[in-house]
Amino acid sequence: MSDKVIAMLIKENMVTRSGAVQSLYKLSRPVDNGCDGTTEHVIVSATYVLGVPETYIFPSDADGAITSWLELDGSYRGGTDHEQALRGAGWEVAPAR
Repeated sequence: MSDKVIAMLIKENMVTRSGAVQSLYKLSRPVDNGCDGTTEHVIVSATYVLGVPETYIFPSDADGAITSWLELDGSYRGGTDHEQALRGAGWEVAPAR
């Protein structure tokens, strides 16, 4: 069995009131949620703050509600590419169906 985490797209192009574009991913196995446990779902959120692009990964529940605002590994400033953030976390991105 591989230790590699695979992120599978569940729902994409969810736009928040502030204009962030978010996608919900299910992970092939639980990962550390950054605070007090693990998560099997993440929201990847891309937006511009003061003109600077940024993409963050947050733990979420299966419905896409963010469960902690602590950014996970892979989050970065300087771009708005969801897959780049997921790869930066060390995860593979499953091909779109």
